[in-house]
Amino acid sequence: RYGVLLPRNVHDQFQAGHSVALSRLAPGDLVFFTTTAPGASHVAIALGGDAFVHAPSSRGVVRVEHLQSSYWGPRLVGVRRVLGN
Repeated sequence: RYGVLLPRNVHDQFQAGHSVALSRLAPGDLVFFTTTAPGASHVAIALGGDAFVHAPSSRGVVRVEHLQSSYWGPRLVGVRRVLGN
């Protein structure tokens, strides 16, 4: 709908767009974490500041979390910016 093509799985999404330094994080950037497997295994959408939105599982409730939390901070593996055509 908005001209953004994104692969379905997290591993492939981590290869899309271009890498962004955490200091340049902007709303809409994809934030990747290692959770269930080494490397990028979970993705969220940056909201601004250190906030991001994600669904913890396919049955989980969508919620807002923070990059500086003791759980998510150490699991951050990268940020990607994917732009539309």
